Amino acid sequence: MNEEIFNRVTGIISGTLNKKNLVLGYETSSKDVEGWDSLAHVTIITEVEKEFGITIDFMEILEIKTIGDICQAVVNNQK
Repeated sequence: MNEEIFNRVTGIISGTLNKKNLVLGYETSSKDVEGWDSLAHVTIITEVEKEFGITIDFMEILEIKTIGDICQAVVNNQK
């Protein structure tokens, strides 16, 4: 997986959740992070789309469970 994508995605997550000292990995999911609820998830996906200039298909969004999944969605949707 692309380390730059991972770093940008985790920066978005930390910023959205207003938690600067989060320790995140590819397998980290919303269940592992306090405050990462459904509203925060939508915000994170929206911010990822803006950051990378992409649109993630709704069905793909439904399948996203981990940070690795978010990174893979970025890779899948880049031109």
